[in-house]
Amino acid sequence: MPPIDFYPVLAPALAGIGGLIVLLIGVWPGARNAATAAFYGSITLLLAAIAVLLIPHGSATVENFITLDPVTRHGWLLFAAGGVATLLLAWRDQQLSGEVDEMFCSLVLFAVTGTFILSAASNLLAAFLGMELTALSVMAMIAWQPKRRGAIEAGFKYAVTSTVAGAIMLFGIILMYAGSGTLYIDGIVDAINMPRANETLVIVGLGMLLVGIGFELAVAPFHCWLADVFEGSTSPVTAFIAAVGKIAMLLFALNLASQLADIWPAVQPIIVGMVVLSVVWGNLAAMRQRNFKRLLAYSSVAHFGYVLLALSAISSDLDANADLLQSAAFYGLTYAVMNLVCFGVIGLLAGINPTADLEGYRGVGRRYPLIGVALAVAVLSLAGIPPTAGFFAKLFIFTQALSEGQLGLVVVATLAAASSLFYYLRVLLVFFSAPAKTLPTDILLESDEATLAGPSLVIALGAGATVLIGLCAGVVLQLI
Repeated sequence: MPPIDFYPVLAPALAGIGGLIVLLIGVWPGARNAATAAFYGSITLLLAAIAVLLIPHGSATVENFITLDPVTRHGWLLFAAGGVATLLLAWRDQQLSGEVDEMFCSLVLFAVTGTFILSAASNLLAAFLGMELTALSVMAMIAWQPKRRGAIEAGFKYAVTSTVAGAIMLFGIILMYAGSGTLYIDGIVDAINMPRANETLVIVGLGMLLVGIGFELAVAPFHCWLADVFEGSTSPVTAFIAAVGKIAMLLFALNLASQLADIWPAVQPIIVGMVVLSVVWGNLAAMRQRNFKRLLAYSSVAHFGYVLLALSAISSDLDANADLLQSAAFYGLTYAVMNLVCFGVIGLLAGINPTADLEGYRGVGRRYPLIGVALAVAVLSLAGIPPTAGFFAKLFIFTQALSEGQLGLVVVATLAAASSLFYYLRVLLVFFSAPAKTLPTDILLESDEATLAGPSLVIALGAGATVLIGLCAGVVLQLI
């Protein structure tokens, strides 16, 4: 009997079991400062998970449940770092009003555990469990502080959407199992060649699975929940949804496409429809927004439309597929980093503009130039301006899709991306225009260092990473 390789389960164990331990801190007899202990304990657990994942290791599978390969390991590093960033943003967040306790910290750890399982799933049932663990944790974080304006509405909308998406995905899994007789993703293609298999059921199930994925990625026409949830959630939670939760589902979709390449052309019309609707409607809707969070929500619809370009070109050519999936993973990384900066700035400026209305930020970039520069880097990267990471993310994915014959889609996506300059530059124009007379004078200077430290660190590292990834785009692409 070969020795058991515990490496793939160390990071999920640190997050999952650690979440249970953190949750118990509040009920431990004689516990004092439980919230502080939970916060620092959760940070330590996630940093330990990052340290484990930095140890070089080959691909490994745990009971055909999850598979940890180099791409997934890099994704896990992003998710653990995103969990740390979420906690740093939330600890002294003004909207959360000091209510970041052991329960909130444990929810972050459970959500990170769910993203680990979802992104590495080699079994359709594992993917469903990972998605539900993430969704339930995020739903609770969205509805945190029920008396906060919009919290219950946003939590309810997310709950309904995730329930519908989960039901559709589960029904699709059932159909795929009925048609192939297996839940193992890498065995489905071989199984449908067996005498009693039903390829039609597998393809219909895969289509339903893609619809569920579309709901979770919030691509058109399954995007209607996203803007309301972004607006109703606190900035740290919104940052987690954008930078961690959606990227985990993206990695699962990429894994699904790579394993089912032989039958993927049957569902490509669904993906093509998502791409066109997302890049067109996402950018058009973003132009009309006067709220920064809602603008970023519709911008997200468009960005994941660009990412789906890679999935629209999947074929039986394994080498071409590898390049497409690599470019999509690179896009997911850059999108996560850029959004951490944007939502970090929104959270840091909550004392000035709690509603995140664009006009409320007028002149902030002039008064706080370091914040303005960091936001400018992130927004210009979202717009795809060179030499930022966002430019190379679009370049790689458009080039790969074009090489696979997706000329029409690439033209539509390029025109849509060009139109996005309108609303991204409008954001910067507001931030760096003449200050409004009603802008509080020293709202940040009056804050204590502990309040500013976490968000400032996330914003600085995120802005620096955006520039660095852009300058070293080719190297980073090869490392993914």
